[in-house]
Amino acid sequence: MNEQDNRLPLFLTPLTHIWGVATMCILWVLSSIFLSLVYSDWQWFARSGSILVLGGAILAIRSLLRRGPKEIFGPSQPDIISGGHATPTPEEIECLRQSHLDAIAAYIGFWFIVIGTGIWGYGDLIG
Repeated sequence: MNEQDNRLPLFLTPLTHIWGVATMCILWVLSSIFLSLVYSDWQWFARSGSILVLGGAILAIRSLLRRGPKEIFGPSQPDIISGGHATPTPEEIECLRQSHLDAIAAYIGFWFIVIGTGIWGYGDLIG
């Protein structure tokens, strides 16, 4: 399969940066807490839960965004490690690193979805 076919569109690339997405979501929630305190209206905080859920969903599907549907849902390829080389190739090392980051993103995404749903549903009842 041609690598060019699987390349992520440029506008989606920032969505694969775990800490960037997580930081933006947390800053959004913190900003909404500030606005809720200033205006004594906790609906700002409640609405931030939706952003946290959206960020969690993006993190949970990082692997799909990064690899693209053609690679994930395309024909499966046998697991061959560098044709039998004793040491992993740089491509294999990067693939393993990205798989590890995908797992971290899915874990963080899960908790963002759970916490964000709680904030979205009940955050306005604080005040």
